[in-house]
Amino acid sequence: MHDLRTALRSLLRRPVYSVVVVVTLALGLSAAMAVFTYANGFYQPFPGVDADRLVRIFGVVDEDQFGNISFLDYLDYAAGVDETFQGLAAAQAYYAASVRHETMTEVAFLEAVTGEYFPLLDVEMAIGRGLSAQDDRADADPAAVLSYSWWQRSFGGERSVLGSTLYLNYRPFTIVGVAAPSFLGSTGDNRPDVWIPIPPFRDRYVSWAAMAENRDIPLVRVFGRLRDGVRNDQAQSELMAVATGLDEVYPGRDQARQVHFEGATWIDPRARIAEAETVRLMLIAAGGLLLLVCANVANLLLTIATGRRQEMAMRAALGASPGRLLRQLLVENVLLSGLAGLIALLLANPLSARLGSYFARPSVWGANVAREVSVDLRVVLVAVVASVLIGVLAGALPALRAARPNLLGTLKTDDDLSAGGPRRIASWRLPGARDLLVSTQVALSVVLLVLAGLVLRTLNSAQQVDPGFSYDRLMASYISTSSTSVEPEERDLYFRELAARLSDEPWVRAATISDYAPLSGHRSAQLRLEGQSEPVSLVYSKVIPGFFQILGIDVLGGRRFSAADTVGAPEVAIVNQAVVRRYFAGEDPVGRRVWWPGPEGAEDRVFEIVGVVRDAKVMDFLAEPEPVVYFPNPQHSYASGSALLVSTTGPPATAVPQLYRWLREYEPHIAIVNVLPYSEVVRGFLYTQRMNAEMFSALAFLGLVLAAVGIFSVLSLTVSRRTREIGIRMAMGARRGRIARMVVGRALGMVGLGLVVGLSASFAVSGLVRSLLRGVEPTDPLSIAAGVAVLLAAASLAAYLPALRATTVEPVTALRCE
Repeated sequence: MHDLRTALRSLLRRPVYSVVVVVTLALGLSAAMAVFTYANGFYQPFPGVDADRLVRIFGVVDEDQFGNISFLDYLDYAAGVDETFQGLAAAQAYYAASVRHETMTEVAFLEAVTGEYFPLLDVEMAIGRGLSAQDDRADADPAAVLSYSWWQRSFGGERSVLGSTLYLNYRPFTIVGVAAPSFLGSTGDNRPDVWIPIPPFRDRYVSWAAMAENRDIPLVRVFGRLRDGVRNDQAQSELMAVATGLDEVYPGRDQARQVHFEGATWIDPRARIAEAETVRLMLIAAGGLLLLVCANVANLLLTIATGRRQEMAMRAALGASPGRLLRQLLVENVLLSGLAGLIALLLANPLSARLGSYFARPSVWGANVAREVSVDLRVVLVAVVASVLIGVLAGALPALRAARPNLLGTLKTDDDLSAGGPRRIASWRLPGARDLLVSTQVALSVVLLVLAGLVLRTLNSAQQVDPGFSYDRLMASYISTSSTSVEPEERDLYFRELAARLSDEPWVRAATISDYAPLSGHRSAQLRLEGQSEPVSLVYSKVIPGFFQILGIDVLGGRRFSAADTVGAPEVAIVNQAVVRRYFAGEDPVGRRVWWPGPEGAEDRVFEIVGVVRDAKVMDFLAEPEPVVYFPNPQHSYASGSALLVSTTGPPATAVPQLYRWLREYEPHIAIVNVLPYSEVVRGFLYTQRMNAEMFSALAFLGLVLAAVGIFSVLSLTVSRRTREIGIRMAMGARRGRIARMVVGRALGMVGLGLVVGLSASFAVSGLVRSLLRGVEPTDPLSIAAGVAVLLAAASLAAYLPALRATTVEPVTALRCE
């Protein structure tokens, strides 16, 4: 406590120095804590539930160690593991439903869950109750639980909503409860608006119901809670016993069932694996900035230690031992780093939230949400440990120097402890402690600058990718008739008439319909191509005539779809170049056939290929174009919803509200998922590149500033301490240019050493960054040259002012300064 009080008094006597050190340390610690908080989010349980002994059960499918489980297998696991688990629950997210109100229809994202879901997770409720096993019966009245945010947004937070009827896809559900605001669902990349039981969900979503009857389709996420006192190996053994029994009863799978469990986390473990390389590099870069900050602060502390030599000498003369002085100085440093750590903790949430915000990328479906992470006890402990270590690391060298004062030397001379080491080899002066610290800063700054240059070049390369269709004047929406009176057989006429009526608007060039919008999820099917002995998996898209013209997709052979390609006409298809390259060996496929598998016991449908179109990316903007088969939508059954693509006469961003109003006026009860310009859709696919570019650029900028400050502070101190020497040199005839070269030469020595080390380190870590790059090599000369040029420019600016000050020293004034 005495040391602490003394440290506080000492720091208050030098407020500017204290603030500078705290701010500098806070910069490095904030970056490190933000990245660590973001990485720690992969291991956090989802909020609003009791996470004690809550686990998620995974099925192992091929290389995927964290797969879902088929619905039928889930039922068997739930019935067979009651000795070690309190129960199991299943959930199916990522579905949307139209919600019909009196005057309009909106879209809600739902999660279908089993009756054990709410009791097992122990979900907190704002009002009412959660779903229960009684709601899971096939003969039960359909019940629904609202999310708190949707309750506030669409129902005004009225308690009278309990017991009222909610129409999802025109089917009535009774609202039985509202979840607490802390509960956001059981997956971090989706925010359900409503939870419903499985039975009414499978009745409405017949394609899901069909998949639920197939034990070979991993379908649902499964959660469980271990009983008190049950060991993990006991629970794993019981799970595997059930899996082995299922293999015996239901043989024929390609591989035996494998299941395991881990603590339930909000972010899917597959995301953790997919982003492991990026997160590892983020942590390394943040650690590099932290080391750079340590070197900067150590330099500053060395400067302060020079000014405190007489204080330390007086303390030693009064009986303070070197250990006592060292302890006092380290307490001061740790106090400063502790304050910086507190600031870093306060900034960790908003900074990590900024990183997570990139995941709320725009899409036609509009379902992508920001990745939310929070500061927990693990982050706090790491911040405390890091603050103490950084305080000791940054202050160790200055404290060791100051704790061994030369009493006689201090009284006799104003010797400069910092002006470079006195040791020489021949006529070359060896770099001193400050020089080495600055060189370290320069080296770390070079690595960060090169890394920033690489990711910026990657972002630029990704932005130049051609998706194969024109999107500058294109906007998109997804609309559904599920809450209207339109019958399935009327959908073709309805959607085509809607597109035609919309095309007549003065702000619209043309409009078209497809089952899914480009750059969104598409279905695939096992189709047989003429010349292929076995069916192949192909992505397919159903479109109406005019689709290829509006999107600017060139026809390379054959013809486009026409108005004559309808029900009753010969069934036709169009393929893209990728299909031709992969399955027709460059031959003309026009006139060949495609077989679409019919229902069980029925004959396959046969389509004639009538055209070949240019490759256009339909699912992923950055991936290679997929082999795609296009079919005319009129020759297939329409789903209740379709993608609406609109080419505008002006900027799409200004037409977004016009399209929304037009759709509402055309049909108030049509469900509109989203309306946005296609440039935003493309931008959403670059979220990883944009996040990397922003984060690494920020780290590089901070590193550059700190390195420049380090150069400036060392040279300024040098000029200040050598004022008398400079005055004598100038009095004896030294020209100002020679004095400037003397100062700049020291800067060049520090920068040159740092550049050599930094460039070597950049090449050494080049393999780590390869996974982040696209269209750029880790040794890209432009990125390296740009990083070196920026560093040299900053170093030159940092050295200019001290050099200028040295050349303005008046000899008479300098000689009088003693």
